[in-house]
Amino acid sequence: MISTNVNSYKTKSGKTVTVREASVQDAERMLIAASKALVEAPYMLSTVEDIEKVTLEDMKGLLEFYSQNPNYVKFVAEVENKLVGAIDFRNGDKEKIAHQGSFAMTVLPEYRNNGIGKALVESLITWARNNDQIEKICLEVMEENYGAINLYKSMNFVEEGRKMKAVKIENGYQDLILMALFV
Repeated sequence: MISTNVNSYKTKSGKTVTVREASVQDAERMLIAASKALVEAPYMLSTVEDIEKVTLEDMKGLLEFYSQNPNYVKFVAEVENKLVGAIDFRNGDKEKIAHQGSFAMTVLPEYRNNGIGKALVESLITWARNNDQIEKICLEVMEENYGAINLYKSMNFVEEGRKMKAVKIENGYQDLILMALFV
């Protein structure tokens, strides 16, 4: 299934980035891109080792699962037909929290700070505003990921709280900042 939900944006360097819903046919490219995106990603919760545990069949199954749930979505970003980023969103799995959900995003290192993340988040916000169930988009971001925090603030996400020492890293801990946007 190829989605008709396609958005085009210009990167800071003037290239066109296309953001569209992911399909099962993207599974292999998504796994390859995810492992590359996590190599130089100190602020990501997932690691290359985590991705290496995911099989192609696992990814296909996950993409199929997302395509069947109207309150889940995965978008991919492509520049010149190269998959350069992805974002996924899931709403709460219980009735009382089904109006809100969280997202995670990755962008290849060589494409960061070029507008790809903003394009992915804008696509997610547009999708959420057109979804009758979703009212709130949430995220968690490491406290020292200043670029991401500034991006989210520029898009009107607000800080809701903090999980103290939520992430253990080599030289200590990072708090997770909880942010949200009502759509």
